[in-house]
Amino acid sequence: MCRARKNKGFTNVRIVLILLMVFIHNNLSPQSDINTLKAVAIEKIALFITWPPGSLSNQEFTIGILGDNPITETLKQIYLEKKIKDLRVNIVEIKDIESITSSCQLLFIPKIKMAELNKLLKHTSNKPILTISDTKGFAEAGCMINFYVYENKLRFELNQKGMDEAGFKIDYRLLKVSKIINPVIE
Repeated sequence: MCRARKNKGFTNVRIVLILLMVFIHNNLSPQSDINTLKAVAIEKIALFITWPPGSLSNQEFTIGILGDNPITETLKQIYLEKKIKDLRVNIVEIKDIESITSSCQLLFIPKIKMAELNKLLKHTSNKPILTISDTKGFAEAGCMINFYVYENKLRFELNQKGMDEAGFKIDYRLLKVSKIINPVIE
């Protein structure tokens, strides 16, 4: 029976990996909603990341969105009933950097000026907050995950050093499907 459970668990992980690749690497068409693909990818990516100990202790998984961003409504619609890490998802609009707290497990960062990004990353550097953006150069600047479109497909970069320094653990399977920025050499 243990072996059957183990095989079932392995099969489930394989299915999730396949779904992750299908959703993220799906060809984008004019009818596709890029924000929907990003919103779904957030959940799939989170499956392969372990947050630092104690940072997921409350009853909900909070996604903060800095400023006014079109992805906000998409996230609210998708996560009405879906969960992340077996936690109910709470979508919060954040008006300014100073109001970001550790109760936010994930922060979506819109296109902002580099000086403002540096201020934001400094503010979140000691907090277990996974930072995600969709702006060229933000992963290199310290954002942990950055979405981009390449050959008409949604892809993502992963700042391995930034995530490692913040205490996040990354499953090797996520590393295999990511473009790695600042790799950690072991």
